[in-house]
Amino acid sequence: MAFLEGPSPKQAEIIKQELCEGSGDLERGVRDLQSMCAASPYLPPPEVIDTNILGLFMRGCRMNQERARAKFEAFCFARARCRDLYEHRSLSEPPLNDVVKFLDIAPLPKLTDEGLRVTIFRVRESYPESSADIVAAVRAILLVGDARMHDETLLAGDVFIWEASNVRASLAARIASAANSVRRAIHLAQGAYPQRMRRIHIVGAPPLIASSINFIRSCVNEKIKRRYYIHQKVEDLLEHFPARVLPAEWGGQEESLDIITKKWIRRVDELRGYLRELSELSTVTPQPKFDSDIYGTVGAFRKLDID
Repeated sequence: MAFLEGPSPKQAEIIKQELCEGSGDLERGVRDLQSMCAASPYLPPPEVIDTNILGLFMRGCRMNQERARAKFEAFCFARARCRDLYEHRSLSEPPLNDVVKFLDIAPLPKLTDEGLRVTIFRVRESYPESSADIVAAVRAILLVGDARMHDETLLAGDVFIWEASNVRASLAARIASAANSVRRAIHLAQGAYPQRMRRIHIVGAPPLIASSINFIRSCVNEKIKRRYYIHQKVEDLLEHFPARVLPAEWGGQEESLDIITKKWIRRVDELRGYLRELSELSTVTPQPKFDSDIYGTVGAFRKLDID
């Protein structure tokens, strides 16, 4: 059962103002995206698309129809052009069931006072070395992102927290060997998903993965590069987030991260049919109409304005 909480009525009004959403704008935007799909031989027919997803694209693009069209088209085409990243649709069965021994992926239930959704990625303590498969982790992160879109509500943007205190030296080499998949996933997150990335917090990262962090930062646009925050310990996060949002073991008032992560594993299984259909939104695509292949080349999506 979905457990993402939406904004209060007062928050909702503030968020809508920030997103430039006036009366009837969301409905008109959704109809525009449906019309685009109906007119394209490469996009799914409008009747098979969850209107909640179309609404997320409109709001994530601050009601800019041109940007929403470009992002939603990229979202669909990614299913064909990056098919290897969308092959598996369960976190409780092989091969992705091994990833959860290495990495917790947990969108938190409550929004911040600003109306932001916080997602935690925590490298688990004493993880088996064999479970630290970076390509599989990329697939799992995209999978949870797809599942979240089914349940997400009105929000002002996203915050990611990477807790890396348990990272081992071997991980840097694994990230380097999976550089192509990591780069593609970051480009997709920026240009093919409706999120508005507001901040990225990295906690407890040892110096041995500095090269990995620099590589990841090199894949994002300049705006997002300026939104990175580095912390020594999780307690520092209480200076940036209300305690009611954060998990109990980090000094917060929410359920433990273990419990939240297990809920998401179950939620992904509950949505398996939906997620399988989402991975098949597009199977044939036109030739890229950008200067470079936006689904695999450095510099992808830089023609899109990212908030």
